[in-house]
Amino acid sequence: MHFIVGGAFQGKRKWVCKHYGIRERKDIIWYNGYEGTYGEPDESISERIVVFEGLEAAIRRLPDLGYWGQLFWRWQEWERQCPGRTVVWIGTDITQGIVPIEQEDRLWRDVTGWCYQRLAEFCDRVDRIWCGLAERIK
Repeated sequence: MHFIVGGAFQGKRKWVCKHYGIRERKDIIWYNGYEGTYGEPDESISERIVVFEGLEAAIRRLPDLGYWGQLFWRWQEWERQCPGRTVVWIGTDITQGIVPIEQEDRLWRDVTGWCYQRLAEFCDRVDRIWCGLAERIK
């Protein structure tokens, strides 16, 4: 699995599209966490690349570290079952800066940070995007 993290509007989506040649590919599923929920791994999925964008937004709707750890594990298993499969996670870093005043916002920030740590453990590769440039950190 591959985790891409960086600040808002730093070119994460554009970098992923270029890196994986997504404009030319037909074998991709793209889940948008800003607009809806993520899908579950399923053996009937024929696409070779699955991208999860807006991870921080999806976590906000369900701030449960246990749930996310299980989902990361299930997608990792799906990826490993067939050579050539790739699961890509894209998350905006909301864990730095001023600590939110509202308890609900603090919980979201904390759980997002914990989820990102857990996801980084699962992933073979982690890149940080800043100004459209990738820095490989794992």
